[in-house]
Amino acid sequence: MANRKNKKGKGSSWKKMLVLLIVFVILVGGGYIGYKKYTAYQKYLAEQKQKEEEIRKQKLAEEQKRRELEQAQKQIGDLIAQMRDALKRGKYSLVRELAEKAKKIALAYNLSTDEIDRILREMNLAIAMAQLSKLEKIDDIYAYLPVRNQLKKIPRYPEIASRWDRLWKKTFQNEYTVLLELAEITSKKASEGDSPEINYTLSKSYLKQAKSIVASGKARSDINREKNILDVQSQAYVSNIGRSFQPVNLYR
Repeated sequence: MANRKNKKGKGSSWKKMLVLLIVFVILVGGGYIGYKKYTAYQKYLAEQKQKEEEIRKQKLAEEQKRRELEQAQKQIGDLIAQMRDALKRGKYSLVRELAEKAKKIALAYNLSTDEIDRILREMNLAIAMAQLSKLEKIDDIYAYLPVRNQLKKIPRYPEIASRWDRLWKKTFQNEYTVLLELAEITSKKASEGDSPEINYTLSKSYLKQAKSIVASGKARSDINREKNILDVQSQAYVSNIGRSFQPVNLYR
């Protein structure tokens, strides 16, 4: 009887141990699974928090950029207003200074410079018109070359193209007239016996240059004046130059 009880007691103990072992395994396994779930959830929360922080920082950066852009646009607008005021007052150096500041800001924020360039063109056109008007008032035909050289420096804007072309042609017409005057003066001196060979040669050269300008289509010819010069040149040659080329014994 005692042995049976002992065997029965031992069997119950093993069963209890087995049950406890199973319970332990279940608890440990469940705890491990729970821990894994917990850590995964915590990782998820951390990632979400990081994403939210990145989004918040991005929004702050975008808002900061937007405010800076608005500030830059306002600064450019103020500078453009100052440029227009300076342009009205003829303060061209100030216009350029303000334009440089405005362009620097515009380029930094990738903003348009069209309005700035438009004002600068208005200024350059105003300067060109003033310079052109000054040259147009010069009546001295002998100033044809300085006028032409200065005209080359003035941009030929469409708004002043016709005036520019007219003055350009006038410089060549004046040059033609000056050459005729010089040809007349030197031919007259030659006919009067004043260094006839030199003045005759000069007169021929001046007339040739004048005719070349006409031939190039840059000036209108004065046929009557050219003919008169040729007549005086012929007279000078016959009177004071031709005889020096005659053989010494021709009339002996």
